[in-house]
Amino acid sequence: MSERRVIMHYDMDAFYASVEIRENPFLRGKPIVVGENIVTTASYEARKFGVKSAMPLPEARRLCPNLISLPVRKGVYGEVSAKIQELVRRITEKTEFIAFDEGYLDLTEVIEGYPSREYFARRFQRGIEKNTQLTCSVGIGYNKLTAKIASDINKPGGIYIFRSREEFVEYIREKDVRILPGVGRKMVEELRKKLQIERVGDVYRYSLTELIATLGRSRGELIYQYSRGYDYREVDYKRKTHSIGNENTFKYYLETREEIDKEMEALFEKTYDRLKNKGFLCKTVVVKVRYSDRKTITRSKTFETYTGDRIDLHEAMRGLIEEVEEIDERKSIRLLGVSFGNLSKHRERQLTFQEREKLSKKVNLELLREKINTIQKKG
Repeated sequence: MSERRVIMHYDMDAFYASVEIRENPFLRGKPIVVGENIVTTASYEARKFGVKSAMPLPEARRLCPNLISLPVRKGVYGEVSAKIQELVRRITEKTEFIAFDEGYLDLTEVIEGYPSREYFARRFQRGIEKNTQLTCSVGIGYNKLTAKIASDINKPGGIYIFRSREEFVEYIREKDVRILPGVGRKMVEELRKKLQIERVGDVYRYSLTELIATLGRSRGELIYQYSRGYDYREVDYKRKTHSIGNENTFKYYLETREEIDKEMEALFEKTYDRLKNKGFLCKTVVVKVRYSDRKTITRSKTFETYTGDRIDLHEAMRGLIEEVEEIDERKSIRLLGVSFGNLSKHRERQLTFQEREKLSKKVNLELLREKINTIQKKG
């Protein structure tokens, strides 16, 4: 992992609530929540009463009798989010949006064009506010982990920057272990009960092998690496593919089985080639048929396991089109479509045994140096 990377995380402040306040200035300064049965977002005025996201609305009202609740309007928030994302993409295409209101930017190749990281962060915030009348918090680090934690430090509307792993570890060692992404309530209970871990610094007492033995490989590696500021994830700026498909609308309606078969075969081959070229496996095959009266029928088949086998996929497609034809075999067809969904691509990888050993030795050496320095200072 290189600390030469510069990663930024932005997080819109109380996004849903802020959009509602922007749309209705009467709400400004009042405790409001967005949500009907469960609180989705609470304004900062409501948070002062202890109102939090995911809290049942009746409980929120008990804490704050003057609370104003508003229904969720995802369409409105989606439009605002799209505008924000458009602004962000003007800076760099290496951007990963993980929700309506937050995302990561890999600034490694563009940050040199600015006087400082602080200058960039302030300019970013001003640009968002100027164009949307909304505020955001910004964190900059040397990986996604440090950028994410940095953006939470000075909310709302704040900025925090980690320039090195040493700086991050110094900040985080005395914090509650819940500050680490992926450490939820159940894991906190397990850490306290099995390992007496309360603070992040308590994790340093255990080797990688000990944490894996107690928590399992994935969780053990996660807490070991995150507590020490290691995070190997890249900003995934390539749009994730959820399905691959092709469809064709015909100028002249299809009337015969021969015509239908010919078009379905062509669509299947085109779609299968795309699946293979992108390196995906799939579990679901979908066939779509639209008739001359605009009635549309969709049928799908889902396998128990992921597959890229052409024969299996082709047989599934043939079975589905035959099923559809039995439903409305006398109508003319104006559109046919084939798609593969529920895709899988092995992109994440666990550390190899050699990498784990190398990382463990490196961290243990660093801890030894810290102990020596502490002894020398006391001496």
